[in-house]
Order: sequence, then C-alpha cells, then structure tokens
Amino acid sequence: MSEQKRTALSDQIMEEYPSLEGFLHDLHTDLTSGSWDLVSYSFQTGFEKMWDVVKADQTDILVRPLLSLWRQSIELTVKSSILLLEGEFKGKAGHNLLVLFEQLKESANDKGLNVDNEITRKVSALFKNAQSVDPWADRFRYPTDKKGNKHVGIKVDLDELFQAHWMMVTWCEGVVVELREEFGIGLP
Repeated sequence: MSEQKRTALSDQIMEEYPSLEGFLHDLHTDLTSGSWDLVSYSFQTGFEKMWDVVKADQTDILVRPLLSLWRQSIELTVKSSILLLEGEFKGKAGHNLLVLFEQLKESANDKGLNVDNEITRKVSALFKNAQSVDPWADRFRYPTDKKGNKHVGIKVDLDELFQAHWMMVTWCEGVVVELREEFGIGLP
C-alpha cells in the first residue's frame, strides 16, 4: 500500500471514526473457516509474502512480525497434519512445537511410515531450535515475557529462515501425502 493511500485513509478516519462493527463482519462463505489445512496454507502464504517485504526492506523493523508469521505457520502446519492423520490431538495441543512434532512423528510411525531417517533428524533439529528460541510462543509477539522481563533482541538470517520454514512445513505435509498416496492409509 502506498504512503499516499495510507495518508488518505488516515485523513478519512478523522472524519468518519470507524467502529469494529463497520469493518469486521462474519463471513459464512469463507473457505478457510474451520479448515486447519486452509488456515495453515494461508499463514504459509502470508509468511512468504511478508518474507519478500522484509527481504526488500533495509531495516529490521518488520522482523518480529515476520517471525510471528513464521512460528504460527509452522504450528498450524504441524497441527493440521496431526489432525489429518488422527482426527484429534492427544491431550491438549498447546503451542510447544517440539511436542507437536513428536506427536506427528509418533502418528506416522504408528501408521507404518518409517520416519527414522536423516531428513527427519534434520527437521527435528529445526523444531528443537524453533522451540528453544521461543519456548512460550511469545518472544516474537511481545517485548517482554509474562513476568515483565525484556526479551533479548534477535538477529535472523532471512534466507535460512525461509529454508527452515520450507523444510519444516514440507516435512509435515509430506508425511500426510506419503501415508495417503504410497501406503493407501485412509485418513479420518
């Protein structure tokens, strides 16, 4: 969106004072509504588009929103994959990426897919790293933790972030595809 358009919208606000009822409405034809898979895909796409913007931007001001999209995209993808295989979560799903990843691996193994391989170990390391840098799913969204302690700044290699995202979501989705297509295992 151009600066001129943002200025025009800001000027219009002063005249009209919008309310939430004015611009947020229920939409009963939203294809993503209720679909873990489509919401996951929308966050993957959002991450990729935001990555393009951050990559072109010469400041780090948009890194935290990008990292929030990155983490949310990964979480939604692993949850969507679990639900496609199992139909439900074992216990409370939570936000722990490593716990979710382990649940997905266990589900794949239980259904006959051997995931004890080098690729899985590499992806597992990515999940461990992602969970360790943001253990409470708040580091990228808030300047402090729940106790008010300042989060340490973060430096990110954008290319490696993109590659990690691709590997993590592709692995999760690939498990579902492989079980469905190669093993003929019916999904819930």
